[in-house]
Amino acid sequence: MAKDTVRAIEKILGEADRLIRRRLGESHLEVAHLVIAVTPEGEVVLRSNVSPDVLLSFGDDLKNVADELEAPPKPGDTTH
Repeated sequence: MAKDTVRAIEKILGEADRLIRRRLGESHLEVAHLVIAVTPEGEVVLRSNVSPDVLLSFGDDLKNVADELEAPPKPGDTTH
């Protein structure tokens, strides 16, 4: 079942990625993008137009955001 789930997600994300690439091209925009899903088993499926170095940078940024979300709010902080 897990492989069927991954295949289905890969197909869906492939469709989304193609649409994003087409719409960005139509708009003459060159931007990095990621399309990500996580299976119930925790397997990550992604489609993107970025290099491994950019993925690593995004990963670092996501870790920083997660750290900020886990931190207890400071007095007067209304962002949590």
